[in-house]
Amino acid sequence: MQIGMLALLGKTVSLMENLGFLWLVHTGYELNLWERLLKEETKENILADNENWDALLLDHWLEQAKSQELIVLTNGRYQLSKTGRAIHDYRDYGLEAMYKEFALHWGPCFAQLPDLIKSKIPRGQMDSEMENELISRASKSSELFVWPVLKGKCEKDCWHKVLDAGCGEAVLLQRLAEEFPRLRGVGLEINSSVANRAGVATESYQGRIRIESMDVLEFKDTPGTYDCCLLNNNIYYFNGEKRRELLNSLMKLLRPGGQIGILTALRGGAPAFQIFKTHIPQNLMSFFLACHEGFEGLPLEEEMLDLLEQTGFSQIEVIPLPFKVSHYFFARKPLE
Repeated sequence: MQIGMLALLGKTVSLMENLGFLWLVHTGYELNLWERLLKEETKENILADNENWDALLLDHWLEQAKSQELIVLTNGRYQLSKTGRAIHDYRDYGLEAMYKEFALHWGPCFAQLPDLIKSKIPRGQMDSEMENELISRASKSSELFVWPVLKGKCEKDCWHKVLDAGCGEAVLLQRLAEEFPRLRGVGLEINSSVANRAGVATESYQGRIRIESMDVLEFKDTPGTYDCCLLNNNIYYFNGEKRRELLNSLMKLLRPGGQIGILTALRGGAPAFQIFKTHIPQNLMSFFLACHEGFEGLPLEEEMLDLLEQTGFSQIEVIPLPFKVSHYFFARKPLE
């Protein structure tokens, strides 16, 4: 028993930076999902016994637990993995109390997810300190995987003006400006605290980078201005209708033949290698995303392709990032 407990604690410590893992375990305890998933269960059976639960958030919890290898999915039925069983087995040895303490340490909002799933409270913004931290960490952690793709695209397609919607700390805009001296960029970040930090960080670029704190749907600029519009994970915050509205508005800002680039994690993908679990934006942001009213779950690849085609984009290119962290979808505005 001691060996098993030490192994589980070792995994826990190695994953503590991964806030997605934290809320998965805590929520599993609060909703008694670890007990229930000792046997195979379908999502539909769980919802049938809990009529008030939010089906979308439960689906997101199951998807994230599967990506963290805490549960397995076989023929539409979920069941605990070996790690998931260890979490359940050791709950009475202080593990449940430890995770509750971690949740309270990181902020009361972590304790809200069970009530969100049970529809006891509405989805909305989390506390500002937690939101600022998660946006910042996700922005910086994605650079390692995203930058090589953007650099290659910029070199090949000769971008000179880029709009980055949801720019976070503007890390990628800074890299583009450093690498390509003729490039100019605009970064949009709805979180004012993060936008202010991004503005300070880009002051040295002599006016080549401009940061604005606003909703992307409120942004107005000269039509046909941009070579590329980037949406780094922003797609999560919109329902289907709003996604089409967003892409249509960005289409107007692109020059003929200009590109849109959408970075997104996808549902149903195979897990990334374990060593990178603490660094991938999908899991750093999973709790943050689930709390937001507009979040409708991670998309399927087919949904992204349909969305781009429905809004008039063509020449769609799907680029999986290393270790299956996320996918980049690039598509072009027609020349006419």
